[in-house]
Amino acid sequence: MTLVRARDALCDSRIVVRVEADARPPRDRRSPAIYAVFHTDEPDGSRFLGLVTEHQIARFPQRIFADLIDPRVPPPVASDTPLEQLIHAVGERGQTLGMPLAVLERDGSFLGVLTPHSIVEVLLERERRLLEDARKINAEIRREADKAIEQLDIKAHYDTVTGLPNRQLFCDRLLQALAAHERDGNPVVLLFLDVDNFKSINDSLGHLVGDRLLRATAERIRTAVRDGDTVARIGGDEFTILLNGAKDTLNGALVAQKILDGLAQPFVFGAQQIVISVSIGIAVSPADGETMEQLLRNADTAMYHAKSRGKNNYQFFSPELNVQAYRRQEIERNLRCALLQGELGLSYAPRVDLRSGRIVALEVCPFWLSSELGDVPPDDFVPVAEETGLIVQIGIWAFRTACAHAAVWRTQGLDDRCLSFRLSQRELDDPQFGDRIMSLLDGCGLEPENLQFELSERMLMTHAAHTLAVLQELSNRGIRFSVGDFGTGNASLRRLRRFPIDELKIDLSSVRDIEPDSDDAAVITAMIAMAKSLRMDVVAVGVETPEHVAFLLERGCRHGQGRLIGAPLPPERIAALLAGDAVDLFVA
Repeated sequence: MTLVRARDALCDSRIVVRVEADARPPRDRRSPAIYAVFHTDEPDGSRFLGLVTEHQIARFPQRIFADLIDPRVPPPVASDTPLEQLIHAVGERGQTLGMPLAVLERDGSFLGVLTPHSIVEVLLERERRLLEDARKINAEIRREADKAIEQLDIKAHYDTVTGLPNRQLFCDRLLQALAAHERDGNPVVLLFLDVDNFKSINDSLGHLVGDRLLRATAERIRTAVRDGDTVARIGGDEFTILLNGAKDTLNGALVAQKILDGLAQPFVFGAQQIVISVSIGIAVSPADGETMEQLLRNADTAMYHAKSRGKNNYQFFSPELNVQAYRRQEIERNLRCALLQGELGLSYAPRVDLRSGRIVALEVCPFWLSSELGDVPPDDFVPVAEETGLIVQIGIWAFRTACAHAAVWRTQGLDDRCLSFRLSQRELDDPQFGDRIMSLLDGCGLEPENLQFELSERMLMTHAAHTLAVLQELSNRGIRFSVGDFGTGNASLRRLRRFPIDELKIDLSSVRDIEPDSDDAAVITAMIAMAKSLRMDVVAVGVETPEHVAFLLERGCRHGQGRLIGAPLPPERIAALLAGDAVDLFVA
């Protein structure tokens, strides 16, 4: 066997040694040396076997076990002493064995010889290596521990999706800001943001797109604040902002408007464009609360007030909002039972040809007469239904009920009129929406061309690819679509052309001056001309006077609805109106 194998065998026993090149015992010595023999290939380490002469090693390396021990020569150490302990004993006591060490394999093959001098070197090298290894291991353990602590700290204080501070870290900083207010007197300004209709985006486009949108939204919000301000995601689609060192409440309004402006631009993910908005509530300490809980609760209340005002805006908290927040909670609680208890009903607003007064369509208007809350206006309960998702169930009920009313009118010999339904984002994002509508149509006998859905401009901009696909599928089957309150949103002409829109609705309710040279008249005239250029019909909403009718007809607007034409009526009164076929518009 070679000395390299001896070195390898000793390394396998986890002892670092240096074997001299001339360590093999000479064969011509007259007084043969005695060697202590150790076996290194043992499961529990090296083991002392006994004594052997150099002649035995030289002449009979393969039979070394048979002639191993001379009973007349006592071993220098106990027969069960491991090599490692022997080396330690030599180094600690400054002793030598007075003999070399022979190293064998399991089959008795001779591997090499260690001199007493080499044993001391073995001990020193081994301790140095062990100390060095221990230091490396300790350093690695410290690095791993520091890394683990850092990761735990990140998970405990930061949101995993956006990288923003989470609720816990935000609350810590809010408490610090409130404590600082006690010292410097500066107001604590808190903004509470909620992404409008985010659940619809998540449900229709998937959670991966939803997470990308949250990250992109967080980045735009961060660009609207200063480095010292804290932006946090406290859960779901809710964000909070703590303005550091704000001097007055105006800072909150400026930041809120900057955020709204920044989010007005579409998010582009590949070929997909998504437009979102946020509703923002602002609370300022100490006026709106002196504790963390009060400030968060009141900012949240102000945020819901912003949603009730049409979303995509900001509102400051006021004590009156607590009353509104309580009413909203009562509406949500009672609305869940309203369908089962038969408290919801439908009325119909007639839409007429402004030249003849003939009824051309009926807008479906839900109403709610609550046994506990009384008459709840649609402007109060519809936003709550949209936020909670109940609007989907209400929409299905309204469609079935209206189709049933139309079937009754047909049995009375009355011609079908177009039924117009306002469509919410939640309903449009329902994957079963298209199939459900066609199935309901097949069962009620209403022709697709007598069905119209009204959308808002913002719905055309929110995840437009999905909206376009749904609208195109239903349009191919004959269903018509209109855009309500045209001109109040940000939809461009190019975007309108992409969608199968048949009609634009213009709201006259805020128009005070329709004199030919007035600004209001110029705006309405331009919108009518724009609709014509897009080959779309125009419907004027909020027609209240004969002068309105004359103004609209002069500019080519043929259809209208409003107080002059008639308020929403229950189905039995609509039947009588349809029998008369026309409405007297009192046109001068």
